[in-house]
Amino acid sequence: TVFNGSPRGRNSNTHRIVEPLLEGAREAGAETEEVFLVERDIEHCRGCFGCWGKTPGKCVINDEMPGLMDLFLESDYVGLGTPIYSMYMTGLLKSFTERLLPLATPHIRKNADGTFYHDGRIKRFPRVFCVANCGFPGEHNFDLLKAMIVQMSPVLEVYRNCGEVLSDPSAADIPAISEFYDALRQAGKEMVTGGRVSEETARRIHAELMSDEDYMASANRHWDEEIRRAEPQG
Repeated sequence: TVFNGSPRGRNSNTHRIVEPLLEGAREAGAETEEVFLVERDIEHCRGCFGCWGKTPGKCVINDEMPGLMDLFLESDYVGLGTPIYSMYMTGLLKSFTERLLPLATPHIRKNADGTFYHDGRIKRFPRVFCVANCGFPGEHNFDLLKAMIVQMSPVLEVYRNCGEVLSDPSAADIPAISEFYDALRQAGKEMVTGGRVSEETARRIHAELMSDEDYMASANRHWDEEIRRAEPQG
């Protein structure tokens, strides 16, 4: 199951990445689902801690989150999908992850490395993977998200820079993008059949789609044209 936190929903570049990944998983025999959070009624966490004290394990908010939490727990693998907004995940996905608080207890424990955590309320959590894309070239746009995701011991991390090129109508005909989608399908298969994604498949996923210079020139030209079209005529 992938929880897609893009405000663009089904028209998002995040979905364009998730789709072939889940396709590969289905080809290997898995049941898959992509949840578009923008289409769901999910309120912000109120910070009341009712799910820890007044109603342990149950949120006081009456919205769609209980059903989504059930889907989360029923899944063998859960993907967190997001574009990079302000160097991090979107507010939609952040709200979703915050509302998973009822799955933890208030009791604080200390790890051997000096970090702290809350006890889990349940014994089995799904394995996690991450799908993220960014409209910038380069690799450092994902640094904040990586710092959070690594705490979950992910089975796969997809960090796709130059993400806006995926929405180009001719993207499927660009060899590097076609190879990217093929690698995603392979990753989906490998997760289902072997419980891991090979280093070679991960390398193919993160291969360069186009040079930084070409991407910047294309993106800047696109927005120059958009701005000109928006200017009053005459």
